[in-house]
Amino acid sequence: MVLQHDTSHVSATAATRKPHTPRQGVRLAIAAALVVALSSSVFLLAGLAAYAWYRRALADCVEWGNTYRLMDEHVAALSNQATVIANRVSQTKDVDRKSLDKLDATAAQASAQRRQATASVQTVGDVPSACRAKQSPLALRSHVDAYRDAALALKPWVGRLRKAEHPVAVRVLAQDSQTLNETAGRIRAALPGVRELARETTGLHDHRVSRELHKAIEAAQSVTDKPNQASYGTLLDTERQLFARADAAVHARNIERGIDCGRTACVALTFDDGPRAGTSQQVTAALRRAGDQATFFAIGGAVNDATQTMLRNDTRYGMPVGSHTMSHMDLPMIMSSGAEHREFDEASARIAQASGRPVTLLRPPHGVADEASRQYLADHLGVGIALYDVDSYDWAVGATARSVQWKVTAQVRSGSIILMHDIHSHTAAALPHILDALRAKGYRTVTITELIDRYPRPGYVYYSRDNIIPW
Repeated sequence: MVLQHDTSHVSATAATRKPHTPRQGVRLAIAAALVVALSSSVFLLAGLAAYAWYRRALADCVEWGNTYRLMDEHVAALSNQATVIANRVSQTKDVDRKSLDKLDATAAQASAQRRQATASVQTVGDVPSACRAKQSPLALRSHVDAYRDAALALKPWVGRLRKAEHPVAVRVLAQDSQTLNETAGRIRAALPGVRELARETTGLHDHRVSRELHKAIEAAQSVTDKPNQASYGTLLDTERQLFARADAAVHARNIERGIDCGRTACVALTFDDGPRAGTSQQVTAALRRAGDQATFFAIGGAVNDATQTMLRNDTRYGMPVGSHTMSHMDLPMIMSSGAEHREFDEASARIAQASGRPVTLLRPPHGVADEASRQYLADHLGVGIALYDVDSYDWAVGATARSVQWKVTAQVRSGSIILMHDIHSHTAAALPHILDALRAKGYRTVTITELIDRYPRPGYVYYSRDNIIPW
């Protein structure tokens, strides 16, 4: 017997089911499209977040790897200097044994800290290999942690060594003619920039700040005119007062401009390698249209009759121009080849003459600096070193306006100094979109001096508002 399925209920159900109307079909299609779009958005956001994490890890690795290297070199130099002074003091009758013992102990402790920091990063290796691209973000992060911990462990020893050295040095070097002339020369090199700051801040509402700055400039000029008639301690105090008053003027000017990067999100845009007709002008025009600021670093060899007007316009619009050397040579190579005068001194003089403002910051080509170049720039030019924690990679082969925009927005954070170049058409094309994206993220663009809220210190290295290597 063949069993027959009872299909009556199926037939009844089918009979009562209504076909989809055209409107219902449209609604279902829209709902399905929304589900697909939402899923795609989730994946896209996750992908962008992962990309940003990777780019930030790569940038942090380079930044903190080089920070550790510069910090290690500087602490080593200060420790050696302390030893030299201690040995010199021990050979004189005028010895403050307590201060001398403290200096010896501090130098020994600093050297021990250097050995410990070196041991902690030995497994990481050098920066080029540790921070190479296309490796796991987790591996990059572990390298960042090692470099950062080592650098931050060394940082306090700069202040400790200088504090321990001060009472000994001012006593034994009180009338040392070479020391007096070198210190006076360092102050003299910084005076043009501070004088320009005084001129720019003469109209501050807080007249006391301007008066105090002018007094500090007069005192500095007086002691540098006849350094051998002052003591070493007097010169150091004069230098300290000069920069303290300059800091106060920068801070007061920021307040009047409504700039407070300690409480609000700020970033500093910077442009290297110019000036170049066409692209440099497009960059400046885009910044002016948006009401934004930037800091430019010009190559001395690119400054001529046809381009110097661009630099003068930059400073006229409130955008400082620093030096990028004369021929884009790496700083260690400049020092080893004996090309300091041309690459540093002549380049800064040419840029200052064209822009109408003294140079107070220098951007090292390829982001490379060392202890010797820092010493020269501090003592002979009175300038700070401006590095960066965000690289736009607009210089890379195959870079496009979109790739530049993505890399900047992926890496940027409050306090960042952003590296770009005003010689590339794709950078000029990307800039309006970058400015819009930064504004959408709540960032205000400022100059480096506005970002750090201090006058640029000779020999200091500025990676960001939150990572400054002291001298």
